[in-house]
Order: sequence, then C-alpha cells, then structure tokens
Amino acid sequence: MFSTSYNTSEQVFWNKNFILLILSNVLLYISVYMLFPVLQTWIVGKWGYSPTGASLVSSLFGIALFLPGAVNNYLVDTFKRKSVCTRSIMLFALLGLLYPYANQIWMVYALRALQGALFAIALMVTGSTLVIDVTPSSFRSKANWVFAFSGGVGMLLGLSGGLYLSSIFSLNNMMYISAAFAGVALFLVSMIEICFRAPLEPPLFSFDRFILFRNIPPGINMMTVPFVLGTVVAGKPDYFFYLCIVLGFAIFWFIPKQIKRKADDIVRIVTGYIFMTLSVYLVSSYQHHIVLCAAGVMMGLGVASAMCQYLKIMIKLPKHCERGTGYHTYQLMWEIGIMMGVALGFFVCRYYQSDPLTLAGGICMAGLLGYLLFTRRYYQKRTLSNSTIK
Repeated sequence: MFSTSYNTSEQVFWNKNFILLILSNVLLYISVYMLFPVLQTWIVGKWGYSPTGASLVSSLFGIALFLPGAVNNYLVDTFKRKSVCTRSIMLFALLGLLYPYANQIWMVYALRALQGALFAIALMVTGSTLVIDVTPSSFRSKANWVFAFSGGVGMLLGLSGGLYLSSIFSLNNMMYISAAFAGVALFLVSMIEICFRAPLEPPLFSFDRFILFRNIPPGINMMTVPFVLGTVVAGKPDYFFYLCIVLGFAIFWFIPKQIKRKADDIVRIVTGYIFMTLSVYLVSSYQHHIVLCAAGVMMGLGVASAMCQYLKIMIKLPKHCERGTGYHTYQLMWEIGIMMGVALGFFVCRYYQSDPLTLAGGICMAGLLGYLLFTRRYYQKRTLSNSTIK
C-alpha cells in the first residue's frame, strides 16, 4: 500500500498525495494542449488567418502565463493553496466552453489570454507549492523531475489527442472533452491532503514563486529544447509521431538508474541534442511509418535526456527557500520555448518557403554549443557556493 502520510520524515516518495498530483498534472496538460491543434484549425478556417497568424493568436496563451506572476506568492500565502488551484482549473475549463460562442476575434484573444493566466496559476500552485508540500525533503529534487516529466507526457498526449479527435468531433465537442479532462484533474487535486498553514500577510507584488533571475541565463539555453519540440509540432502535425515521442520518454524513464547516474552532464546534454538532431533529420528526409516511429522515439529520448540535466541545474541553482521560484522559472521558460517554436516554425515555412525542421536542427546545434561554452561554467561557478539544495 502507498503511504498516505504527508510532511513527515517517514513518508515514502510514491505516496497517495503525490500520485494524485502527478495524475492531475498529466490530465491538466492534456486538457490544455489538446486545444492547440483544434484552435489552430478553427482560427484558420473561421477567421481566415494564415497558419502563422493563427499560431500567434495561440501564442497569447504563452505570453499570458506571465500575467499573474507578480501576485503568485500573495495568492498561495493568503488563501488556501488547494482552493487557488481548483478554482483556477475550474475557470480554465469553463472559459474553454465559450470559444464556440466567440463571434469577434478579440473575444478569442481574450479567452486565450485568460486561459493562459489561469493555467499559470494552477501550474504554480501544483508544481512549485503542492509538490513540495506532499514530498519528503530528501526526495524533492526527484519530485520536481517526475512532475516535469509528467507535464511533458501530458503535453504530447494532448497534442496527439487533439489532432486525432478533431477529425472526428466538432469544435463544441472538443471543448467539452477538454473541459472533462480539466474536471477530472480538478477532482484529483481536491482529494490531496495537505497540512493546514495559517494565512500570512505577504506583499501583494513580489518575484517569489514567479521568476528567479539567477535561473534565467541557463533557462534561455534550456529553451532550445522545447523550441525544437515546438518547431516539430509546426512542421510535423502527426498524432502518431507525438505518441512515438511519448514512447521515447517512457524508454528513458526505464533506463536503469545505474546507467543514468554514471552519465555526467556532458553525456546527457550531448546525447540529448544529438538524438534531437537525428530525429529532425529523419523526419525531414523520410516519410515511412517505421522511420517516423524511430524518429519520434529518438526525439523523446533526446528531449528527456537534455531536460533532465537542465532541470537539475535550475533546481540546484536556487537557495533552499527559492526552490519553488526556481522551478516555476523553469516551467514558464519551457512553455514559452514551446510557443516560440510553433510560431517561428510556421513563420519560416510561410515567409521563407523553408522547412521549419531545418531551423530545429540549427537550434539543436546552438543549444549544444551554448551549454558547453557558457551554461556549464555558469552552473559550476555558482552552484558550489550558492545552492543549499540537495
């Protein structure tokens, strides 16, 4: 049986609360990302936008992730954390049901921005606060990795499901399906048990649980990974390919711990970028299903390997009390990387008549050089003296 205790030294890693949190995160990401291909097609078809213009409308979601950031700390220290999370998810789901009734484009802009802000709040509460509350202190770095991993899986499943189901169901039905996933995520969060915390009186605006400036330089380098993933989304809208990327994630997960521990940071990063580059080459050069499957698996392995190292950097650079802020910085920059990759992928394809996957290959090489020449030294110089996180 899984332990149901929480915030105790006897608590096991895979306790009931943590499992509920991981499942809710996967479902929330599915709910969020299945809307992207659906709305992309709808905006192009109904409003006459180009694919590039439609992707920019969707990118409002990514920009809006930063809107509530300055009040993050105020929200979770003044109100009940679970309530902040569940209400954000509920409002996100309800707003999604309004898209079919938007008869002017500014309404679509507003809905995208509001949903982005609400998703940011839910992401902050779960990833930067609740995951710490329900995990023993000795396992928190591992918990951050598992939580980030589950978000990546949910994102890919959402994209795959959105592409496949949108060919079967109408826009209205897709909104209800998305809302249903969000509703189940809300229910799972409501079942989590956390210790009571007396309300504090923090300032209304602060950078706590929003942005850790020390994490921005390696975060910019890290953004090359989701950027490549976003570019692939723009250049290869294939639900089967996304499922193969999930398979690559799963294979990486089951690689024996002994092998992962022996691999140093350079091995993880070089392996990650090489796999991503090879995947991009295969996708752009061959169309056979077997090759496509192999490319997807390689992309999943590469993204997971590089993500593992970057996440390690971005949760070890913060001081002990800055863990939540450092992790949320990672989450925000990951999401922005995805949005930028999608938007620029469509832009390159439309205005330069170029394969966006060529751009992805160049970004892979730039990311690798950036890590070897700058990020690795930046991390080593600061982590020895600044970080108190184990």
